[in-house]
Amino acid sequence: MKKEGTTLGLTVSGGIDKDGKPRVSNLRQGGIAARSDQLDVGDYIKAVNGINLAKFRHDEIISLLKNVGERVVLEVEYELPPVSVQGSSVMFRTVEVTLHKEGNTFGFVIRGGAHDDRNKSRPVVITCVRPGGPADREGTIKPGDRLLSVDGIRLLGSTHAEAMSILKQCGQEATLLIEYDVSVMGM
Repeated sequence: MKKEGTTLGLTVSGGIDKDGKPRVSNLRQGGIAARSDQLDVGDYIKAVNGINLAKFRHDEIISLLKNVGERVVLEVEYELPPVSVQGSSVMFRTVEVTLHKEGNTFGFVIRGGAHDDRNKSRPVVITCVRPGGPADREGTIKPGDRLLSVDGIRLLGSTHAEAMSILKQCGQEATLLIEYDVSVMGM
């Protein structure tokens, strides 16, 4: 949601006349798009309010985004995060982190989650920690970390939408269980 006369705070590159599919090339710090915690640089924008962008020129995409109105629904496509494997050189560790929401956000983007296609199922992974946001200021959470639970609600088997909903519906303060990789040096 954006107010009339304001921008989304994102820069888009690409279009049918440019270097391919439209994608987010920048997110303005503090902008609506960055604060949504749902977009990341590199995400492809497939549609705006149901309008498919596949045949749009760059200038048409920019014009559409500028004149989109107050309710904006972006359909995005993104690369799935790689799957971490515990083995001889990597061990998993967990840590509990308590964060306070700021403007209904913890300041990170998640990807992954359960999917009907098992090949597309991933743990819920933090792909971006917004500079200056609550998670960044706390300092523990890093991109690539896995979000295992929110206030004791386990996310294993949750879809991306379910995990987002749990994050949005929890209180102003939440305890997150984070799993991260630790490199093990050979002896």
